[in-house]
Amino acid sequence: MIFIGIGILITGLGVGSYFFLILRCPESCDDGNPCTQDICSEGTDYQCRHSPIIGSTEGCKDLVETCKQYQCVEEECQIVALADCCGNGKCEAGEDWETCPQDCELCDDGNPCTQDLYSYETDKCYYIKLTGPQPDCSAEVICGTYTCKAGVCQVGHISNCCGNKTCEVGEIYETCPADCPNCDDKNKCTVDSYDYHKHQCVNTPILDVICCGNTVCEAGETYENCPRDCPNCDDNNECTKDSYDYHQQKCINEIIIPCCGNGICDEDAETYLKGTSLLYCPADCPDCDDNNRLTADSFNYETQKCENIVTHYFIDDFEEGLQNWNFQNLEGKSTTTWGAITENGNTILRGKDHNWATYWEKWSDYIFKARFKMIKGGLHVNFRHTSDEEGWNRHFVSLWQGTNIHLQKQLGPPESIQSLKNVSFTFDKNWHTFEIRGYDNILNVYIDNKLLIKYKDTNDPILSGAVTFETLDDSEFLVDDVEIKVITEKDIIYP
Repeated sequence: MIFIGIGILITGLGVGSYFFLILRCPESCDDGNPCTQDICSEGTDYQCRHSPIIGSTEGCKDLVETCKQYQCVEEECQIVALADCCGNGKCEAGEDWETCPQDCELCDDGNPCTQDLYSYETDKCYYIKLTGPQPDCSAEVICGTYTCKAGVCQVGHISNCCGNKTCEVGEIYETCPADCPNCDDKNKCTVDSYDYHKHQCVNTPILDVICCGNTVCEAGETYENCPRDCPNCDDNNECTKDSYDYHQQKCINEIIIPCCGNGICDEDAETYLKGTSLLYCPADCPDCDDNNRLTADSFNYETQKCENIVTHYFIDDFEEGLQNWNFQNLEGKSTTTWGAITENGNTILRGKDHNWATYWEKWSDYIFKARFKMIKGGLHVNFRHTSDEEGWNRHFVSLWQGTNIHLQKQLGPPESIQSLKNVSFTFDKNWHTFEIRGYDNILNVYIDNKLLIKYKDTNDPILSGAVTFETLDDSEFLVDDVEIKVITEKDIIYP
């Protein structure tokens, strides 16, 4: 804004000058920016105003490349991609592959039964399935005309027309091989026909007469004379009788019993062992020996399985040493007065004087059995033997000078020894068998398999413990074949 004022004032007092104000715009408001409109007027109070220009304008409208032009944006001359311009990389309304292949893809799927379209919203082609004749799907053929069905160009066949690729009622292979198959299976034992409902051949076997080739093995037919119908029932197993069951229509391979190789260990006929009256047949009969002396090994012919039943807790014939035994004198010290000797090539255990031979494994109900031979004096056979601070707890049987058998009991110190039962029985200096059976509080004592004592201990019974041989003063005994056997109630005799 520019101010200008000039004036002369004449009065009676003389001549004077004065100034007055005139407003006007500057000669130029150009700010050098083509993207602003430079204005100055009375409306702008004679001041320069620079209003933003949007879009192309003189000085900011040159084309840079296809679909890119300088335009004013936020008071700056910038390069802008033009909309609705073929070549801007976007297929826009009014454009298609034919008018602007640079931006638009070809949507032709090669299917005459679809309408090929382009979605400007999704920028993708889409196809509408057409129905009915279309320019490229309307040709006439034998028994039909091409037409679109749900977007697929196919032949619309005319019914009852040979050549429409459907074998229809009244048509057969001989009259219309173009539509109907040849159902002749070259089998004289079938009736050949075509099922128009299932659209397939049917070859029905002739069953009212015997006919080799009708797929049924009938009475009188075998694999040898009619392999087309009958299977080979020979299973190559000499232990089966092979035949064909015409009623069940299957092979029967009946197991021959007995027969080594039939997979069954036949009772009273076969065995794993050699040198018996039974047939040696390891193919059917297994070796049931589990190499365990504590089990009784047998074969159960009913279940066809081995049974290895535990019969013993302990067996010792002293042939492998004395490592299972503890030898002590009356003072509890180790002693060598018990030891192994041989008699006729057999290893046995010998004890002398008042000393102990103990096997310290403890059991509850069991059978204690051994062979013994008296050289002189007496022997205590201890059963269910334990010890504590007060002394020994045990049942024991005294074998004295071959004249009597005495069952006794001790609970603690020696003075607690009780006599339970004494039986007169004479035995010589040969080998004899001794046996004590304990089941709950019932005790049985045998010598040479003869039951001598039956006793029920009702007063603080001893129900578990170890076994011990105790030779007495100036005594000597031999012992062999010690057994600790499993016991059941049926092995005990109640008093």
